[in-house]
Amino acid sequence: MKNDELDYIIDESFRTAPDFHLPADFAWRLTLSVTRREQWKTDLREYLYLTAVLISLLTVATVTYYLIDKDIVIRFFSFITQNAVSVVFIVFILNFILFADRVLLPLLFNRWKRAC
Repeated sequence: MKNDELDYIIDESFRTAPDFHLPADFAWRLTLSVTRREQWKTDLREYLYLTAVLISLLTVATVTYYLIDKDIVIRFFSFITQNAVSVVFIVFILNFILFADRVLLPLLFNRWKRAC
């Protein structure tokens, strides 16, 4: 495309009114949407980091106890295998509480803040 044609297209586009109209709060809603999405990502990333830290601390404690006294770790794992349903249920509840505290509650509070 030559510069003359491009200049003509640009001039014509500035002379005519657009066929669409944006609402008055378009920029505010767009900013709010982007901010909420970024907050969701940040909160989820923080939850995953915290979960990884807790799992690594549990692993370090298990390895330490295994090096100190293997019998303690063997009894611990035998307790977990005997009470597997209860242990899985408790771990699931604690994980859900952590997820709700780190991800869901900030998301809900930000949604309520928008309505005010």
